[in-house]
Amino acid sequence: MKQLIINGLVVTETRAAPADVLIENGKISGLLMPGAIADGVDEIIDAQGLIIVPGAIDVHTHFTGSHDFPEQELREGTRGAAAHGVTTIVEMPHSLPPATSLANFTAKQRWLAENSSVDYAMWAGLDGRNVHELAALDQAGALAFKAFLCSGAANGEATDEKGLPRLDDDGLLRAMRELATFDGLIGVHAENHDILIGAGSELRRAGRKDTRAHALAGPEIAEIEAVGRVLAVAEETGARCHIVHVSSARAAETIVAAKHKVRASFETCPHYLILDEDDLVRIGPNARCGPPIRPRPVVDALWQVLLRGDVDMIASDHCPYTPAQKQAGEASIWDAGMGLTGVETLSPMFFSAAHIDRGLALTEFARMTASGPAKAFQLWGKKGAIAPGFDADLVFIDAQQSWIVEGEKFQGLGKWSAFEGMRCQGKVVRTLIRGVTVFQDDQMQVEPGFGQFVTRQV
Repeated sequence: MKQLIINGLVVTETRAAPADVLIENGKISGLLMPGAIADGVDEIIDAQGLIIVPGAIDVHTHFTGSHDFPEQELREGTRGAAAHGVTTIVEMPHSLPPATSLANFTAKQRWLAENSSVDYAMWAGLDGRNVHELAALDQAGALAFKAFLCSGAANGEATDEKGLPRLDDDGLLRAMRELATFDGLIGVHAENHDILIGAGSELRRAGRKDTRAHALAGPEIAEIEAVGRVLAVAEETGARCHIVHVSSARAAETIVAAKHKVRASFETCPHYLILDEDDLVRIGPNARCGPPIRPRPVVDALWQVLLRGDVDMIASDHCPYTPAQKQAGEASIWDAGMGLTGVETLSPMFFSAAHIDRGLALTEFARMTASGPAKAFQLWGKKGAIAPGFDADLVFIDAQQSWIVEGEKFQGLGKWSAFEGMRCQGKVVRTLIRGVTVFQDDQMQVEPGFGQFVTRQV
């Protein structure tokens, strides 16, 4: 089947310009001068007045780990992803049971195969006991391996049966040595465990249950120190490393400075760019996440890193807790689910805050939402760009439309948002995955199970 997209402003790696996009059998086969061909195609899609960007790759989602209804969450939540410009998710290992063994990983893959409306890749988890399984998990298609350097439990154990325990320094070194043997990627939640436990314990002893206590329990130095430790082990082992949800500009600068000697990448999230600590206090439990949302000077400094081109990618860290799981923190912030909904606001809110409000180039928007993730996670060549040979994962944005974030309208069970009531300039009006229109006119066009499993393209 041949399709031709006409009249759109097409965003490639190097420019945003009018072009016609030719698609054959789900892959992009050509970028043409407008009007170059007018016949011999099966479908013409008119994108007049619209910006066409590569589909976003969200490398950090928790559809299966936030509550006890993972299959329903995948069925419904990935529809929300498609409706807001995310065409590929990379699902974290949190689930019952966690994806730390080949058997668990394979079983979890079936959940995604049966229920996902978007293409999907998968993380495996590191628990300090499964180093012998990492190569097999890589062969099974694990895109990366997740490690936590901290835990909410003082003894370092996982805080629930879906999660992962803290990986101590010996475990980190051993895991990275093993990953280096097959060029696997480690993704690290980098916060110093002892600092977090010490700060949190002190606040609890003082009887603090307010929202700002959560911010004080996650001091920035815990993130800065842990990032430095990961980079030191990366240099020692030669392993590829990725730091997830960086909230600290100083931590980001540390990673940027180390890139000449280590293979490192990092992500930040819209909530660390748009909200600050005063917003956390205003919003309450619905803004509790880890690391915590930072004071405004830290937010402003993180923007400076981003605007000069040094942020590798944007991810959501989507945690679709139920409203009840978040509202549990109203009496004590420590009881609120730790994480934010984000897959439906990832691309639109970043487009609004970065491109519309701050003039970020469309090519940079596409880099941080698509090509950056694709390259770091080795999906490049298949995903991440509007270029010949790539999957036709395309998102049509109407920059003239605006909308208000209303969590109750989200798909899935996480019907709430830390961005509640905020205006977003720019609306996704159509989404294609592998040339198939999966979302148009505010309606899904495919059924759950449409998504395909994607693995490293090496």
